Amino acid sequence: MFLKRYLIFGIIFILLSTGKSSAFLFNNKDKLQSPDYMTNYLYGSLLYNEKRHNSAAKYLDRIDKLQEFHFDYDIKKVNTNLINSELEKAADLVFDTDDTYKNVFIFNFVKAIYYLKEGNYNEASKELKKTGEPDLLFAELKKILNFWINIQQSSSSESEEIIRDFKSRYSSISIINQHLASSFIKNEKLYEKYNAQVLKSENLVRYKILSAWNEIRNGNKSKALKIINESLKLNSNNLLLKQSYVNFMQGSDNIQDFFDPSNFNHHISEIFYLFSNLYQQRSDIMFSEVLLGISLDFNEKFISNKLIMFENKIIENPDYKFNSYFLNNLKNIGSEYDWFVNYQLLKNDQIKSIKNLENKIKSEKFFLESKYLDLADYLRAKKEYTSAIKYYDRVEAEQKDLNWTFYYFRGICFERTGDWKKAEINLTKAISLSPKQYTVINYLAYSWLERRENIDKATKMLEDAVKLSQWNLGYIIDSLGWAYFIKGDYNKAEKLLKIAYEKTPSEGEVYDHYGDVLWKQKKYLQARYVWKNALTLESTDDKRKSSLQNKIVNGLKKSD
Repeated sequence: MFLKRYLIFGIIFILLSTGKSSAFLFNNKDKLQSPDYMTNYLYGSLLYNEKRHNSAAKYLDRIDKLQEFHFDYDIKKVNTNLINSELEKAADLVFDTDDTYKNVFIFNFVKAIYYLKEGNYNEASKELKKTGEPDLLFAELKKILNFWINIQQSSSSESEEIIRDFKSRYSSISIINQHLASSFIKNEKLYEKYNAQVLKSENLVRYKILSAWNEIRNGNKSKALKIINESLKLNSNNLLLKQSYVNFMQGSDNIQDFFDPSNFNHHISEIFYLFSNLYQQRSDIMFSEVLLGISLDFNEKFISNKLIMFENKIIENPDYKFNSYFLNNLKNIGSEYDWFVNYQLLKNDQIKSIKNLENKIKSEKFFLESKYLDLADYLRAKKEYTSAIKYYDRVEAEQKDLNWTFYYFRGICFERTGDWKKAEINLTKAISLSPKQYTVINYLAYSWLERRENIDKATKMLEDAVKLSQWNLGYIIDSLGWAYFIKGDYNKAEKLLKIAYEKTPSEGEVYDHYGDVLWKQKKYLQARYVWKNALTLESTDDKRKSSLQNKIVNGLKKSD
């Protein structure tokens, strides 16, 4: 991390020391007040690149005299303000530099959003036109923002016609906006039409939740619970849905305060949140975070939306140090959010002990099976297989209808603890539930080969696994090659193990097997060469290294 930081410092310094940037920094002494400017710019840039935008803002704010003289600074400052949900600060900078950046996309976009929030819809529309259409997804965002501006400026009858006529190139986006807009204008007949489409969908879980909240507001609690329960059957891992269920069962309605269907800005917030997710799916994380910040600016009450920030940061940088206020905001939404945040921190070693979650689960009443599964998966990843099995068994006690992954992972734990009979039962069960899971097929078949059991059946299964994986996975090809090695068909084994060796250049076991078959084919120099290379790989453990060193000296025994 320190080396990376100094490298970034060096790059930024070089950039600042060339071209127009250096002309400003070193010739405009009246604006460059002190050497602290360089330090603040460097730290601000570094933190910006690390997506630590709250901290970046503190440094960038200290050098505001760079404004309008340094384009990179102005872009960073605008983006940082937007991500921090400080639209007014971003707009101040944009309007102050209007003459300099008239045709820059993000500056025109900020003006449009600022006018939209201020209720100056004509100006918002004008600025949206100036942004251009850098991609189809942004063109769709512009179209939808104009759709909402038209609704806000139209009569009830006109709005109804606008909603009916609205079409997006994405059918789900059409339904979402028609659903939200019919709720906003309080047209019951229209709302029922689009609400039915939302509830019929296998997706759109967020809007099913909003639908359930509407039913609670209208006093239809039994209908709300039905929507939530039906949604859980299809989307059992959705955090907002689970928390809505918990709150409902506890008699608490406070979560629905996140969203007010009569508030225009709350609907605009939903649009930005929707597109933040879409840009995240395209791996455009920066613009996703910008849109999320704007969403929270329009509706700061929808605290759970900040979960995207949490997930983005913990995925991109597992060592990221979160602000305790930010974490507590998420945890305080409810027990499901509290569990999720703590579990993610545990998985990424930001919480060092599992004890806190093990104690917490004792007082939990809802969604116990998913929490037991979290702990089981964590312990399995830490190779604490016996403890993992205990939690997998608790999952099974809570829920009988389990998918193939459950039996596969528990089967691995049994195999690693030496209980092969139970491992075999679980792995066989996993395959019966999902017969085309080549990873499971490989695990069971290779385990049989290691025990010299069911060799013909294992070979047939591995041939199927190789075909199912389209010959793309070296470790499965290696298993099939090893099956033919055990059967004594060294010519076929060599061909397969050579392919595996070429496809899997970092796996010591594959090198070991390939060396073995080369030795059997009397290619002794090649075998020793491959075995020696296996010794250099990180994946080769001490036990295998010892075996390889013996082979390099003595070759294979006749019995091998």
